[in-house]
Amino acid sequence: MRYINLSKQKGQGLIETLMIVLFVGISVVALIKFEHLLNYNVSIARQQSDASIVTQNEIETLRDYSVLTTTSGYVAYSGITSGTGTVTVNNTTFTLTWTVTTYTSPTYKTIAVTTTWNDYYGTAHSISMVTNVASLDPSTASTFM
Repeated sequence: MRYINLSKQKGQGLIETLMIVLFVGISVVALIKFEHLLNYNVSIARQQSDASIVTQNEIETLRDYSVLTTTSGYVAYSGITSGTGTVTVNNTTFTLTWTVTTYTSPTYKTIAVTTTWNDYYGTAHSISMVTNVASLDPSTASTFM
C-alpha cells in the first residue's frame, strides 16, 4: 500500500482557488468593458440614424417648392438658398449646414447638406447628402408624365 505525504500539498488548494478568483475577476472586468463598448456603439448608431433622418428632412424641405419665382404665400424655387440650422433629437443637437449651387444650362440647383454633432465623449461626427433640384414649374408637373 502507498502512502501519500500530505505535507507537500499544503497550500496548493489555496493557490488554485486564488487563481480561479483572479480569472473570474478579470473576466468580469472584461465583460463590463465590452458592455460599455457595445452601449457606446449602439448610441453612435442611433445618432447616425437620427442624423440621416434630420438631413433627409432638410433636403425634402428645400425641395418642396410651389412656384418658380417669389410669390407671397408660396415657397419658391428662387428661394432655395444656402443656410444653417440646428435640430435636437433624443438629447443630441445636430447642426445642419446646406450649400446651394445654381447652374444655368440646364437650370438646376445642387443642394449639399452636412449634419454635424458631438457624441457624449465630445467626438465630432458628420454625414453629408447631395441632391439636385430642377427648375420645373410644379403647376405643369403632370404634363411631363
